[in-house]
Amino acid sequence: MPRAIDLKEPKWYVVSDTKIIENCLKDPETKKSNCKLGREDLYPEGYTYLDKFIDDIKKNHGGDIVFVAMTVDDYELMSYNTQEIKRYINQLGEVIVYYRNVTINDEQAEAVEIKLEKQNGKD
Repeated sequence: MPRAIDLKEPKWYVVSDTKIIENCLKDPETKKSNCKLGREDLYPEGYTYLDKFIDDIKKNHGGDIVFVAMTVDDYELMSYNTQEIKRYINQLGEVIVYYRNVTINDEQAEAVEIKLEKQNGKD
């Protein structure tokens, strides 16, 4: 039997150009937000999630940034294709098990399982 497919989980980012609304600091006594005490983050006026994403990526990867983009429709198509590949592999595994059980008179075989694992240290 072929070994199981070992798929790795990629990290996807969804980034918008929405302006970041800064959270107010919490009053230690009442535990409620109070903007008179200041802000949690000191983002410049008009700073967006896209700006923050680009700054974070540049900081974490030595200034290098590359975008790979797709439309929502293309993402849905990719998702559909992935499900079709999984279905095909599962059905192919069942066929292999059937022929193995028919041709070899030893213990009963089981179908191939697809497992999805996160890469160690990368979420």
